[in-house]
Amino acid sequence: EQLIIRGVGWVRSGEDGLRDIGNIPLKQVDGVAVKVSHVAKVKFGAEIRQGAVTMTMRDKQGKAKPLGEVVVGIVMKRMGANTKAAIDDIKTRLPIIQQALPDGVIIDPFYDQSDLVDQAVNTVSKALLEAFVLIIIVLVLFLMNIRATLLVVLSIPISIGLALMAMAYWGISANLMSLGGLAIAIGMMVDGSVVMMEHIFSHLSHPDAQHKEHQKQAENDEHPYDSAHDSSGMALRIQESAKEVGRPVFFAVLIISIVFAPLFSLEGVEGKLFQPMAISIVLAMFASLLVALMVIPALATYVFKKGVVEKESPILRPIDKQYRLRLTQALQKKALVVKAAVGLFIASLVLVPFLGTEFVPELEEGTINVRVTLAPSSSLGTSLEVAKKLELELLSFPEVLYASSRVGRAEVGGDPEPVSNVEIFIGLKPVSEWETAHDRKSLQKIMEKKMSIMPGLLFSFSQPIATRVDELLSGVKAQLAIKLFGADLNVLVEKGKEIESLVKSIEGTRGVALEQTEGEAQLVVRPDRDKLARYGIPVDQVMSLVSDAIGGQEAGQVIRGNERYNIYVRLEQQYRNSIEAIRNLILQSEDGAWVRVGDIAKVAIESGPPQIRRDDVQRRVVIQTNVEGRDMGGLVAEISQRIDSDINLPPGYSVVYGGQFENQQRAQAKLMVVVPLSLGLIFLLLYFAFNSVGQALLIMLNVPLALIGGIAALFFSGQYLSVPGSIGFIALFGVAVLNGVVMVNAINQRYEGGTSIYDSIFDGALSRLRPVLMTAFIAALGLIPMLLATGVGSEVQRPLATVVVGGLFSSTLLTLFVIPVLYETFSRKKYTEE
Repeated sequence: EQLIIRGVGWVRSGEDGLRDIGNIPLKQVDGVAVKVSHVAKVKFGAEIRQGAVTMTMRDKQGKAKPLGEVVVGIVMKRMGANTKAAIDDIKTRLPIIQQALPDGVIIDPFYDQSDLVDQAVNTVSKALLEAFVLIIIVLVLFLMNIRATLLVVLSIPISIGLALMAMAYWGISANLMSLGGLAIAIGMMVDGSVVMMEHIFSHLSHPDAQHKEHQKQAENDEHPYDSAHDSSGMALRIQESAKEVGRPVFFAVLIISIVFAPLFSLEGVEGKLFQPMAISIVLAMFASLLVALMVIPALATYVFKKGVVEKESPILRPIDKQYRLRLTQALQKKALVVKAAVGLFIASLVLVPFLGTEFVPELEEGTINVRVTLAPSSSLGTSLEVAKKLELELLSFPEVLYASSRVGRAEVGGDPEPVSNVEIFIGLKPVSEWETAHDRKSLQKIMEKKMSIMPGLLFSFSQPIATRVDELLSGVKAQLAIKLFGADLNVLVEKGKEIESLVKSIEGTRGVALEQTEGEAQLVVRPDRDKLARYGIPVDQVMSLVSDAIGGQEAGQVIRGNERYNIYVRLEQQYRNSIEAIRNLILQSEDGAWVRVGDIAKVAIESGPPQIRRDDVQRRVVIQTNVEGRDMGGLVAEISQRIDSDINLPPGYSVVYGGQFENQQRAQAKLMVVVPLSLGLIFLLLYFAFNSVGQALLIMLNVPLALIGGIAALFFSGQYLSVPGSIGFIALFGVAVLNGVVMVNAINQRYEGGTSIYDSIFDGALSRLRPVLMTAFIAALGLIPMLLATGVGSEVQRPLATVVVGGLFSSTLLTLFVIPVLYETFSRKKYTEE
């Protein structure tokens, strides 16, 4: 047999392990072994506690029930994993874990992000359904034909289904932003189908006007053509109708897809947020293009076998009458129309400086996170007592379900907080059941006022996810971080306090605080190097005494099953629990002389910085603040101006603004470069589509026309220009350009058919009134539910919906007049060359 030789020298666990450690020999004196048990006490101990968690929650009767200290576990998912799926899997494992726990120990999940995910998805899903219903109503009212309406409506589920299949194939989850992209696209994804269906519908509704043209085409193509109601003749007419608008529909939908290309260039948090939206929109638009070019014409040949009789729309009739009158007047007074459009555009640009700016509107999570900062020298016991009192104060609010306080830091994890830091998670009832306040910010103010009766505490309110994001962005748990860089800590503290005081005086700041830079009580052993030299004692011997003997040192491990316990060596408490005890500790020099620590070092309590922080290898202090009641861009501009004028910073000291403002600046700077490039690409596509620089420029005029309404909508609704708002302008450009393409193509077809220029413009514009109005109404009404939504996640989508709805109003109104008025001017060179 072959035997494996293995030596086992582990210390046993339990009481046997204590004896094993005590029996370890250190040296021999006169033949007698000196063991660990002769010079030390060997016993079970605990790690030095630097954190704890307490909790207070309501019982079944609704009364506050303090649970005291509890054990809290935070589950962190892997990067790229699906949050909802991960949480659902965890929930299936909880009963298994519960079985393994001792009697009386219960697992009770109290903070579950899947609730937030469900609410956000429900908000967007509800908006999608409401938009679907509104779109059906618009189609029925404009087409006055159930079969035509059903064909267009059918394009929505087919396009969304194809987009969802592609998303599933590429592993893109259905979340707030990806579903929000579909909600944005629902109004645009039917545009191609609307134009196609409306054109087919118009051709089939007026057989006499186009009978000869189709018959001639049928003869050229060697197809028999008997009558307008013959099935093969009907199919041929549908085919020809589809061909007439197929090219502009293809380029229009392609342009809308290209418009969203800038979103793929976003980085950081904004990239994580809005790239899923861009992907879902582009997928939906390409799916809608396939439906418009292939499915709609094919189905139309079956649906309209017996032809179609057009009924006059009660909505379109008065609009058509007024449009004929106003278009005639506009073509007679072209200069006035152009001046009015230019005047409106200039007026909208005047409003831009008055628009505030922010990164992304704050998402309402339904939970509050409050950071409580005590004095730096506070002990764990003091912080625990304060936390318990604050929890009872919070549970006095009927809106609060529970309050859980995390004091200091855990043994493992990514939050190395001191015990003077208390973070309280506050669970809330639905807003509809609130009694004390009508919104979160009002409730926070009342809570802060009530908790402020306890002196010496600094409160900073936020939300759990928002706090995490802010901390990852700037290292502080607030929306805006004002970082002061410099070399001298004393100067940094002095100037930091001045900036803190200045920021507090500025309107719109909340929870202003300079990070703790001093005030931590430290027992400092400061060696006297002259005396050390006299005794021949190196300074590292004194430092080793401080770190190893007083602080303690790991000397090994004891294994018990899967568990690992450190063997920790440290001076007994009576030799390190006072200044005098530490002074009396003994050191031995190389020549054998015994020296007290107090003889060669100063031992005293001093006040020092809790932590020295650096960014880019430079020392820095941070003044943090949240923003309330005003835009972040305007606030930062005012803070910067006031610091420049009121704070005298020495040479080598500088201020940098971080947090959400830094993200906003990066995103806006990126969009300012990429959006013009995408508009340039759109111009090239228009040039290839119409083979005319002038007509491409004419269609691009829709971009500034769309800006008018978008800017005005933001201004009058009191919203700020944010990244979602900027994306709203991008979406708006696509729809506006589509309407321009359809309008110019209709006029071109008539003019190239031999009609006079005036009649081509007039008849072409009239023929496109219904599709232009339908695409605009559908795109706008598709976003109305999102504009009016109040659920979780609606805050992020609202600026986008506001911009698109407002911009479509101005773009559609002006497109119907400005393009016909300027068509001849911009098209003269094209037809002259031909």
